[in-house]
Amino acid sequence: MCIDKKQIAFITCVSDEAEYAECLYYLSKLYVPEGYETDVISIREAPSMAAGYNAGMESSPAKYKVYLHQDVFIKNRDFISDMLKVFHCDAQIGILGMIGKRNREIQADALMKWDTGKVLDNTRGFWDFSCPSREDIFAEVWAVDGLLLATQYDVMWREDLFDGWDLYDISQCMEFIRKGYKIVVPYQEGSWCFHDALYPKLTKYFDYHKLFLKEYFGNDIYSHLIDGTGVFSYERGNEFAQAIEDMRDGMKTLIEMEDRANLRVFLEDLTGLKDQTYMREYAAIVHIDCLEETAQSKQRFWESGMSLEQLLKKLRHLKYGLKRLEYDAEDPNVEWDWGRYTKYAILDVCDRYVLDKDKVLEKIREKDLITL
Repeated sequence: MCIDKKQIAFITCVSDEAEYAECLYYLSKLYVPEGYETDVISIREAPSMAAGYNAGMESSPAKYKVYLHQDVFIKNRDFISDMLKVFHCDAQIGILGMIGKRNREIQADALMKWDTGKVLDNTRGFWDFSCPSREDIFAEVWAVDGLLLATQYDVMWREDLFDGWDLYDISQCMEFIRKGYKIVVPYQEGSWCFHDALYPKLTKYFDYHKLFLKEYFGNDIYSHLIDGTGVFSYERGNEFAQAIEDMRDGMKTLIEMEDRANLRVFLEDLTGLKDQTYMREYAAIVHIDCLEETAQSKQRFWESGMSLEQLLKKLRHLKYGLKRLEYDAEDPNVEWDWGRYTKYAILDVCDRYVLDKDKVLEKIREKDLITL
């Protein structure tokens, strides 16, 4: 297959059609430099992220490939030209990511601590780490987060080792480094992307971390970490990951039973934890319901008989609408169905998911979308 030096392919593993539709919406708004063309490639039912990305890579002649999660929305409309500027300034650059690591600590907990770049993320709001200057254009790192990983060369993803959804991204960075390429994070005036992540599911992460250590750092480093403090870290990490899943399962059961009273008690018992990422969407549903009940609102977000899936879709629809307002990404040809929501729902979701709340609320007032 001949390489097409004027094509950019956006490759995504898809398991949620509504989420991917929103991802595509933002891709459709990107400015494409003259002489270039874009392609979007969706991989469904992939057995792993690495396997899906290999399938996408091998199906495309594009020189530039952007591997992104289905829940990543590129809000920088000049993303393509900004990306090309970085790649064109240094032929040794193999991978470009939004956030990365210069710190070379490789313990399981430290590996997830990024220190370079910017991104808007549900997990912590706005991640604004030490960044390259406008003059420097980019900062060299040794790993980047897989939320978005752009390349100008093709290197096989290690699906033979990373056959799940963890550490495929840092593994790919190591494979590029092995071939002599650089990994970089670009200068960003403002964050280029919004990552609509729910929460990090870590039930398999620590097993893949062991594989990562053996493959890229050898048995000596692996044995040192496992035989030392690593034993406690792995046990504690697995226990914490399982505890999160158990709590979420408990919330799911109560929502499916429509046990509103015990849901409120459950959240109150988790004092200090209910606003954590892994409980946020459930906490929003319960809190909105409580506010509407207290106000004796005739219109309710959580209507009797709604399934958990319906509630989550309704919540996400509202969140997407608010984010479009925040990023000036409204579609003038489509009227968003704001009438589905009370002011209590809008204010709660805005508070949880929107960074520039004043801007969004002012737009709602100006457009007379709903009386707040």
